[in-house]
Parts: sequence; C-alpha cells; structure tokens
Amino acid sequence: MEIKNFDKYLTYDEKNKGIKVAVAMSGGVDSSTVAYILKKQGYDIFGVTMRTCGPEDSDADKVCKDLGIEHYVFDATKEFKNKVMDYFIDEYKNGRTPNPCMVCNKHVKFGLLYDFALEKGAQFMATGHYAKIKDGALVMGDDLNKDQVYFLSQIKKENVDHIMFPIGDLVKPEVRELAKLLGVRVYAKRDSQEICFVEDGKLGEFLTAATNGKVSKPGNIVDVNGQILGKHKGLAFYTIGQRKGLGVSLEKPMYVIELDGKNNRVVIGDNELLFKKELKAKNINLFTIKSLQEMDGLECWAKTRSRDILHKCKIKVLDNDTIKVMFTEDKVRAVTPGQGVVFYDSDKKVIGSGFII
Repeated sequence: MEIKNFDKYLTYDEKNKGIKVAVAMSGGVDSSTVAYILKKQGYDIFGVTMRTCGPEDSDADKVCKDLGIEHYVFDATKEFKNKVMDYFIDEYKNGRTPNPCMVCNKHVKFGLLYDFALEKGAQFMATGHYAKIKDGALVMGDDLNKDQVYFLSQIKKENVDHIMFPIGDLVKPEVRELAKLLGVRVYAKRDSQEICFVEDGKLGEFLTAATNGKVSKPGNIVDVNGQILGKHKGLAFYTIGQRKGLGVSLEKPMYVIELDGKNNRVVIGDNELLFKKELKAKNINLFTIKSLQEMDGLECWAKTRSRDILHKCKIKVLDNDTIKVMFTEDKVRAVTPGQGVVFYDSDKKVIGSGFII
C-alpha cells in the first residue's frame, strides 16, 4: 500500500483550526488512529473515554499523552448497567437474542457520552466506526465486512450533524497500515471482544450468574408438532439457526427455529423452516423520512444482521410503533427476535431501524 493513498488523512487544513472535536477513545487502533489524523488535519481535539463495566483501557490515556491532548473519563457504569446489561439479561430471560451494541450506541455512547463531550466544549464527537455521514444520514462505510451503521441505526437523528466518522472510507487493514505510518502505539492491537462485558466463550456462565440460574432452567426440545425429542439446558444457551450441540440424535440435521420463552421450549426443525418471508418490528427509529406513516408501502432493502446481505422488501405500517416487513425477492434465514432490522435505500443510506419481535 503506497503512502500517497493516505495523503488526505495527513494534510493540514487551515479551515479546521479552532474546530473542537472530542474523540471517543477506547484504546483500540480505530479510535486512536482517528485522534492522530484529526490532529494532523488541524482540529482542536481532546479524548473522551467511557467507564462502563470495569476499569477503562489504559491505552486510551497513553495515546492521549502521546498526542499531548486532554483526556476525560466519563463514568457511565450505572447507566450502562441499567440501559445495556439489564436489558441484555432480560432479553435472554424472555427467550430473545439481544443486540447490546445497538442499545449502547443509542443510550450511552451516542447519548450520555455525546452529551458529555459537547458539555466539554466539543462541536463534534468523532469515533472510529466504519461508517459515513451524508446529508444528515448514516451511510454504510467502505469496509463491507464491518457494516457498523447497522449498530448505529438507533441513535438520535438530531445528533448526527455533530458526529464524525473519519475512517469510514477505509478498510481495517488500511487503518492498521495508516496507524503504523503515524506511529500509533496500538497499531497492531487485536480487535476487542464481541460483547465488552462478557468474556469470550463464557456467555452461559455470565447469564447463569446474572440470573441466579434462571436462564439455566432445563426444558424440552420439541419438533414443530410439539413432540418431545430431548432436553435443553436453558434457552440462553441456544440461538436461532443453531445445528450443533443440541444433544439430540436424529436421522437428519435439525436446527433451532424458535426459542419459546413462554413454555421454556427449544423448537427444532428442518433448515428450510429457518427461511422467513416476513417479520414484524417495533421501536422504529427514523433518519431519512419524518414519520412512520411515510414507511407504509415503502420499498427498500433490509438487513437482519450486520453481516447479512441486503434483502429487497416492502414495508407495511401496523400501528404507531409496529411495522411488518415483507421480503419481495428472497426469504431471509434465521430471523431472530430481539435483533435489529435496518432499512437502507439504493445509496446504502439508513432509512431507519427497529427491533424484531
């Protein structure tokens, strides 16, 4: 990769002088690189870091010291527990699969931390997300392996005008190369774990402890006709679409097609039963349109997971906070209650989003 590819990130611009930007810093390579390039470009920057569920990463403070900028730590532990961790646990208790990043971005990172940054005098808050902003709307970044606007799609529309995503037109290997070029101390640091408050591979242990064993309540594994095929060890240990580790011996592969929280059952069936032609969603957040009624009859594209492909769909508004999404060209596999569904236009702008019910 040639250095000249990075010229626009390394060039000072006089018009940036005096514009104060808070960089949300986790201590990872993405946010650290953002801080370096914004300073290079002439912005007046400082770092802000959230304390959420434990001691913050000391690398964020080290990077700020390297840059000679102020670094503030915002204690969001109480709010993070109430808004994110408790929600996460409750969703699993009710047989749904939560999306903690969407909820955190809405209430904490681009809610409380954003407010804190502006209170400290920032005109903008910048982050290391692989996303873009165009005409006041969120747009997919160029790294298609990291569609992070999916996770950002529940933030307040009015906040978008004061947010910056400086690396949205780069892919991860380019960011690491740029970080190395800039001398960012964490350029080779590995990516953070999937759920920041759960140790990788220990979700079951976390949920068992957090619910005093309630999520570990055993129940029946049944087929679509209700026939008992075996026992499960707790709904939280299973996901829609799962095939391995079911603990039942059958003549053909079977998949989890439903987590029945009401009856504490895991329902399994053939792979084709995982493909759905429609879904319902609520808690709708809008960006490019002003009212939910404008979604009625709208044809667009949807994702039910961040790494999913775009599926063409048509939307029907059912009430003031519930919609039905009908897939018009293909069925969608493993639609999972509790996860987000995000709607895009033909330019990959986010129209809005909701949570699957």
